[in-house]
Amino acid sequence: MRILAIGLLAALLAGPAGAKAPPPAKPLAPPLRTAEMPAHAAAAKPDAPVNATPALWVVHGPKGIAYLLGSIHALPKNVDWEKPYIKEAARRADTFVFEVKMDSDSLAHDREVLTKEAFLPISESLPSYFDEDMRNQYREVIFLTHADPSAIVYMRPWRASMALEGAADGRNDLIPSEGVDNKIYAEAVARHVKDFRPLEPAEDQFKLFIGDGDMQHEMTALKLTFMKILAHKGEKHPDLVDAWEKGDTKTLAEVSKDQPKDFLEDRNRRWVPEIEAMLKEKHTYFITVGALHLVGPTGVPNLLRAQGYKVDGP
Repeated sequence: MRILAIGLLAALLAGPAGAKAPPPAKPLAPPLRTAEMPAHAAAAKPDAPVNATPALWVVHGPKGIAYLLGSIHALPKNVDWEKPYIKEAARRADTFVFEVKMDSDSLAHDREVLTKEAFLPISESLPSYFDEDMRNQYREVIFLTHADPSAIVYMRPWRASMALEGAADGRNDLIPSEGVDNKIYAEAVARHVKDFRPLEPAEDQFKLFIGDGDMQHEMTALKLTFMKILAHKGEKHPDLVDAWEKGDTKTLAEVSKDQPKDFLEDRNRRWVPEIEAMLKEKHTYFITVGALHLVGPTGVPNLLRAQGYKVDGP
């Protein structure tokens, strides 16, 4: 799910709170019929551990040093990514920087806001907004992605787009609590680190996901999602998690080319002055942001290089 390498708060919707709306008090328009899903297989053996070596950058400033680690905001349980070079960088850091505030109160508030905006009024259902063409596309998209229509039927279009894009990526083993940001933050708290800084307010990410709240705009975006999924006819994109695990920044950069400018490049350009200001302070920073923010010509490392900073790494 590419958004899980772009926006940290998307992981809040990947968890239990964002999984499904409460059951309605009265029946809604029924979801469209789809091919019957196969029954769950018998309990499988745990997956073998995956050895991951994600890329790490080091930025040298006038007074400060910043380590940059790209995050996947939700990961499978079996990924071993906390390698000695990452642990050593985190050990040296006295200040930890994330996309948004990571304390439990802030994330609980953010989850509440997103969940509240994720679902339609109880008297409405998503297919009731479809014309005949979109209804036919919806059937095919559900068939190709194996997404659960019993959950999607209650979602606002922006949330349905996110769910369907995630299903199209074919990953159903991603767990928010295993995300890199959560792990780094928890370990810093356990070390009694006191200095945590966000690069942007949570409201900026709300706007990315929710937009202006106009249903017609959301339906247009959902139709584009349908078209994108149907264009690939169920073929899988390059596996984002696999590329990250291998430290394959070239594949990550290719994936980043398809992402909206306001999700990646615009935010990167806003973050760079924030990081430059930090580097004028005598601190060692450990900065964790979505992996796609750190790759390609408009990724944070290359934007800092363009400003004359020495940046070690890919």
